[in-house]
Amino acid sequence: MHADDANTRALSRVHAVRPQWRGVVAARDAVRLPDFTLLHAGPPFDDPRKPSAPVRSSAILCCLYEGWAKDEAHAERLIEQGDVRLECAQSYGVVTPLAAVVSPRTMLVEVADANHPDARAWSLLGSGAGPQIRFGSRDIRILERMKWRDCVLAPALDQALAQGPIDLLALARTGFDDGDDLHARTSGATAALRALLAQRRDHADVDAMLAQTPLFFLTLWMAACALMLSAASRGSPSASTLVVALAGNGERVGIRLAGAPSRWLVAAAHAPEGPRLDPQQQTAAAPLTGDSGVIDAAGFGAQALAFAREPAQAFEPYLPAGWRDGQTRVHTGSHPVFVELPGVLDAARVVHEGIAPLAAIAMIGADGCAGLLGRGLYTAPMELFARALAELSGEVV
Repeated sequence: MHADDANTRALSRVHAVRPQWRGVVAARDAVRLPDFTLLHAGPPFDDPRKPSAPVRSSAILCCLYEGWAKDEAHAERLIEQGDVRLECAQSYGVVTPLAAVVSPRTMLVEVADANHPDARAWSLLGSGAGPQIRFGSRDIRILERMKWRDCVLAPALDQALAQGPIDLLALARTGFDDGDDLHARTSGATAALRALLAQRRDHADVDAMLAQTPLFFLTLWMAACALMLSAASRGSPSASTLVVALAGNGERVGIRLAGAPSRWLVAAAHAPEGPRLDPQQQTAAAPLTGDSGVIDAAGFGAQALAFAREPAQAFEPYLPAGWRDGQTRVHTGSHPVFVELPGVLDAARVVHEGIAPLAAIAMIGADGCAGLLGRGLYTAPMELFARALAELSGEVV
């Protein structure tokens, strides 16, 4: 089958998905995550016993949270010896933000397709403002945030969701109309979600957290985008060149195509660039870390900046010349709910046009200590897409 025909069929399946937030589930139950196993963003590590520094910091905190280690040094030994295994989250149908690591007790948001309820994707349940596991530091206060997330927030949200699933496309559209790019900014979508949840359950702690956490909607939308893109891979002919994953593990950046969804194409990753929270902060930013590029690959994030004034102004010094027109040329036709935006990223168009795709992924400290540095804009390396096409067509590079 010709690539254009394969992509048309794959895209129709993407557009047919109706992602709904259906539940909050521990990773142990959601994806049968065994003890002494942690899930990280991006492609698999070359040596999972030696993860990138931010991921290692988050993994150490998860070892303490699970009770596998008595202190940081013990946790580090467990990882270095391979007694605690680090595995690719996307292999389990999970997408996780930045350096966030998922352990068996970690509560995940579960997103399902209303048209095919067995089709599901998961992402991290946010823990509110302040120190967070996703920032890749060893701030011990994160352990208390994780405990609150799993023991207070999760049960409250589960009770609210017992009244029925929540339509994520509708919330995303509301956020977009309010100026969200749905990656660097999700304030409008989070506000709409907060209002909806307030109608279902009066929980002051949850409402206060949502009021202080404008990016809470982010991980829900990550799971929704992962679910939509996974539909492109189901029964997809091997000729489909649609990109269904764009992610980094702090060392390598990787993509997967709909025509070969189990195969990662990887290259050395560089760091995103963007405005810092503290302009005087000199800590180096980590190479691309996180699964949230799935949002940009689906046609949002950096692809929506032309309609999102606030993040566009913040990123303006870092955007390439001609970005408004260029990015639309490497994506497919629009999603029917977002006709203003380009659609799914297409590796064939990237190569044909010679335009590197963008993703709006935050910057975190490369040292595994500094945590969040600021917003970031990432330019994916062209070589990945050329190699992906070559492998898809059976060529040897």
